[in-house]
Amino acid sequence: MVTGISNNSRQDSKFKKIDLCIKDTNMLKVRKMAKLLNIDVIGCPYQEQYDKSIIYRVNERPSTTTDYRYLVVANNLEQLISSSFQPNLVVVKDFEKLKSFIRKGKYRSRIALEVLISDIRYQEGSKVGKWFREITDLYRFSKRSGCQFILSSGANSVWEMVSAQCFESIMKFCKIPPRTYWEDLEEWLGLQDRPRLSHA
Repeated sequence: MVTGISNNSRQDSKFKKIDLCIKDTNMLKVRKMAKLLNIDVIGCPYQEQYDKSIIYRVNERPSTTTDYRYLVVANNLEQLISSSFQPNLVVVKDFEKLKSFIRKGKYRSRIALEVLISDIRYQEGSKVGKWFREITDLYRFSKRSGCQFILSSGANSVWEMVSAQCFESIMKFCKIPPRTYWEDLEEWLGLQDRPRLSHA
């Protein structure tokens, strides 16, 4: 766990560090832990009492404009088959199936492909190694296909949350430039806000 901010982190503070999938619903604890871990923006399940600083994960697009930021999430590839369902991101479980689906032109570009670190938390070594190789490949595929690659913690509790330093260590291991990743993700999130603000 990272409890401080290095000089390099201070110099790069204009680049927001983002974790879009934290499943713990105790927002007070989540925000405190995020601050300790140098995470600037968090994404959590939608709750009735919302916080404008949080990006909420929802299963369908609200019928009217909202005061909060949200992302419509597809938790499996099958949901993308429906032409009426237009999510912002899909959680990737089967890398090869997802890539085949997009290569065949069955979905629009700029959708985000999200991978959760929690998927390998309790896996054996060989599966972890395979996951890292697939992450490297998926990032390259995302760049070629015009999709947005997202790496999230998938934390079920505050104790599973991941520090910005750990995120960047994983990125570097997978040949993903951290600065480019944070910049691209922040830009993509800004694009998702535009239809939300005009949707009615």
